[in-house]
Amino acid sequence: MEQMDKSNHLIQHVQHRLAIAIWGRNLFVAFVCSLAVYSAVLLYSRFSGYLRDWFPQESVGVILVGTLLLACLLYRKPSKEQAARLIDQSQGTKDLFLTMTMLDSAVGNYKPLVVNDAEKKAEKIKPAHIVSFEWGKRLAVSCAGVAGLFLVLQYAPQFDPFGKVEAAEIEKEKTKDFESSKKATKARMADLKNKDTGEGDEESKDVKMAVENLKSDFRKMTPGKKQQNSKTLAGHQKSLGGKWRKIAEEKMKGLMMKTDQAQKFGGMSKNEGMKKWNKELQEGSTQSLTKEMDELKEQLQQLMKEKDPVKREQLKNEIQKKLKEMESFAREQTNSKAMAASLKRAMKQMQMAQSKGVSPEEALKEAMQSMDLAKMELKEIAQSAKDMKKLEEALSVLQQAKKANDKSGLDGEACENCMTLEDYQELYAELMGENPGEGTGGEGQGGGGKVDEDDTGDKGFKTEKSKSAITAGKVLLSFKSKGLSDRGEAKKSYNKLVTDLKQGMSEAIIQEQIPPGYHEGIKKYFNSLEKQPKETTPKK
Repeated sequence: MEQMDKSNHLIQHVQHRLAIAIWGRNLFVAFVCSLAVYSAVLLYSRFSGYLRDWFPQESVGVILVGTLLLACLLYRKPSKEQAARLIDQSQGTKDLFLTMTMLDSAVGNYKPLVVNDAEKKAEKIKPAHIVSFEWGKRLAVSCAGVAGLFLVLQYAPQFDPFGKVEAAEIEKEKTKDFESSKKATKARMADLKNKDTGEGDEESKDVKMAVENLKSDFRKMTPGKKQQNSKTLAGHQKSLGGKWRKIAEEKMKGLMMKTDQAQKFGGMSKNEGMKKWNKELQEGSTQSLTKEMDELKEQLQQLMKEKDPVKREQLKNEIQKKLKEMESFAREQTNSKAMAASLKRAMKQMQMAQSKGVSPEEALKEAMQSMDLAKMELKEIAQSAKDMKKLEEALSVLQQAKKANDKSGLDGEACENCMTLEDYQELYAELMGENPGEGTGGEGQGGGGKVDEDDTGDKGFKTEKSKSAITAGKVLLSFKSKGLSDRGEAKKSYNKLVTDLKQGMSEAIIQEQIPPGYHEGIKKYFNSLEKQPKETTPKK
């Protein structure tokens, strides 16, 4: 057969260009369809409030995916016959190139004539003239569509005629809060696990070390060096008092203030349970409150398994009530913000069980996790109470040691068999003669007797006016002429002033964080104000 290279090359070239043109047309059509569907659903969402979560910025990628998928579905590869027919239509060759594609199966002597004619025509035909790429208009339309879609996404207002947007925002915020609460619980639990605390009924390591250092220095006391002993004891008093004040200020101030007010006004807790919790916490125990928390955890587990909606609601209300009582106790009685926050978090997480964005099982599990955190916070408060009691005991013994040192000096060798603070307390009580024996009589445990006064000799006293500022109280009596005051009214005013001062004394001790070693002296002073001089009758 005669050579048909030029004709075949032309047909193949046109076929390739036709395939590209068809693919480009299909892409454009698929893009327009995808953009139209996306825009229609987007506008529906903006006007109705439904399907709002379907359209974040990343959702635009759906148009690209839809375009490619639809274009692939629509695409059909062109055949040689289609390319040849297109050439004949364009050049008016009356099916010459179409006949070329059928010569292999054709019969007759006309084949060389057809081939010769087709080869001559193929030399003059340009494939670009047969299939031209008209992409400019389509690209402009596509860019305009993308720009319009961007404007709609950015600036089209969101309407909410059915309240769907508001409800979705609330659920979204709840889910966000839930995730934040999970992270906060985990972080706080990790922080508490890494804290330096005591074990069981013991004080924390820091307080234990301070007490051990004090006992060690007790054993190093030298009888003939009172001043050096006094300096060492003063250093320990400053250190232990600072630790006591720090714990009282940071962790126990609220509990101490509530207790003080209850004693002052004869008040009681809201119920016997809270009263018992308060009392136990002051003693460093968490038994009752921990038991309540364990019971709440069991109820939460029961709530997860309960299927009856009525029983489920009753159980949920009961748990919420108990959690609210505990949160109120933690916030108002103990002033523990951390414990109150964990209990409040448990309440919110339990409420999240009804939210659409969180599964009920996950919400209740996190609520139980928050209850575990509350128990850890409770142990932290109890540990602080134990530390304060130990520091108070150490400060009390230290005060006795100072008195014993001032009287006769301290001998460390006498402390060799002392193991606990109670042992040192007994030892210093013996040194101070606080057992029945001789004394000056009156108050105390002495045998009694009057001490003679010696008025001879220069005592070095000076008569001076105090420069102290007078701030509290009021004027009881003033006069411009000679005469007697109304003694009854002055006495009433005086008694009222003393009563007011005594009422504020307990609060001042707590507010100013006075270590317990000084409490007795302060109270003794204010009690002495009530003592009135005996009235004398004027001589006639």
